[in-house]
Amino acid sequence: MNVDDRGYLAQALFERLEGEGIRYRVLGDPDAYPERPPVQVQLAVARHALAAIPRMVARFCHEVDLQLVELDPCDSRAWRCVLAWSDEVGRPRFMRVRISSDYCRGMRCYLSAQELLAATPEVDFSHGLIDAVEDGDLPPERATWLCAVWNEDSRGAIERIARFWRDAASIRLIAQAAKHGDWTPVRARLGELRRTLRRAVPPQPGDVLARLAVLARTLVQGGGASVAFMGRESNLRREVLQAVASDLAPLKLTFFEGPRGDIRVVFDGPAHGDAIAVDSSKGIAAAVVEVERGILRWLECRVERRYPGALVGDNPPAARLLQFAARHGVPLVQGFLNCDIRCRPGSPILMPYPFGIVIEEGASLGSRVTVMHQVSLLGSPVVEDNVTIGPGAKIIGSLRVGRGATVGANAVVTRDVPSHCTVVGDNHILGLDRVVVEKRRKDRRIVVNS
Repeated sequence: MNVDDRGYLAQALFERLEGEGIRYRVLGDPDAYPERPPVQVQLAVARHALAAIPRMVARFCHEVDLQLVELDPCDSRAWRCVLAWSDEVGRPRFMRVRISSDYCRGMRCYLSAQELLAATPEVDFSHGLIDAVEDGDLPPERATWLCAVWNEDSRGAIERIARFWRDAASIRLIAQAAKHGDWTPVRARLGELRRTLRRAVPPQPGDVLARLAVLARTLVQGGGASVAFMGRESNLRREVLQAVASDLAPLKLTFFEGPRGDIRVVFDGPAHGDAIAVDSSKGIAAAVVEVERGILRWLECRVERRYPGALVGDNPPAARLLQFAARHGVPLVQGFLNCDIRCRPGSPILMPYPFGIVIEEGASLGSRVTVMHQVSLLGSPVVEDNVTIGPGAKIIGSLRVGRGATVGANAVVTRDVPSHCTVVGDNHILGLDRVVVEKRRKDRRIVVNS
């Protein structure tokens, strides 16, 4: 997927909403997909559908092989998320998605979900204009689209904007800009229009409480993340910092050189916990890719820790307590559940029956892994994303269990397991022939194309 595939990705998200039976409305210019790839997609859904959005987005990312690196409530009526992927040369790309019921900004509700879903030209015009005024930015593409929507129903648009700008001067200013296509005077007075808009729509008590709840949640969980570059000081370290900060700029992270940060990037030194180890001898290109993948992985795990029920599954209280103890080194809880988890899982693990589970320190587990009771992970196995490990299974040694694989009940695994295969008994891998055939087909296509 490359940077121009954002439009097709948005279309795939729309199709997923339709498949889930969720009525939605694209806010903004729907004709921009996929010819003009959007940086941000804004959608409106019915109020009753908003609660299901995190789980739906998580499943969508899983199926399309995307990383969900941000998921936050804007208020009680909207979710904001960021989807990430890598282009053909390994550089990260992003698309922001905002899914709301009612259209609110800050502590003010401007349009209801019912109005947005009705998709009338005057509602589209007022939403697009309010969005630009609140952002303090009116790009040419938005201005051109506003003119087109205005011409569909100019009378209705005037009546609608009179709800938000009640003085004749502001109404005349907006009407002249939309009629003649010259938005320069509007751009010069965006700050004044914003103040007038906010005076016309005062905050409601429910919106104030919802906003305060979001702020409290942000205070407890933390908002943005800081990335500290440390270890051996060199020109390469500074160059990697600059390159990573440029590539990940849409995520609004804080980068600096120092010993403390939410994420630590260690050059040529020991790395523990959430640190990302970098070998300077591999060169700047490899170091940049390694650091960016590590940061995106940490962000993805953070989202899963914040919303485990939606992204990973509903763990029983004992499993949540067990993983908290493993992450913070509390041994008594593990002993009570007859478990011994010595690795620190970055992402929550689905444990429907958290009893008799043994995971040694060298083991590495990906996202959305399911571990049943009496499972043993010994040595230093790498278990990739979306793997299911059945009751009593034993995975032993320095091996890799590929994405989407299934390890059957009481299976013994001592060799690598390809992605999307099933292991039963003693290293008996089902679906391996299909993997070999697919690999041969891929190799054959590469030879023919070359």
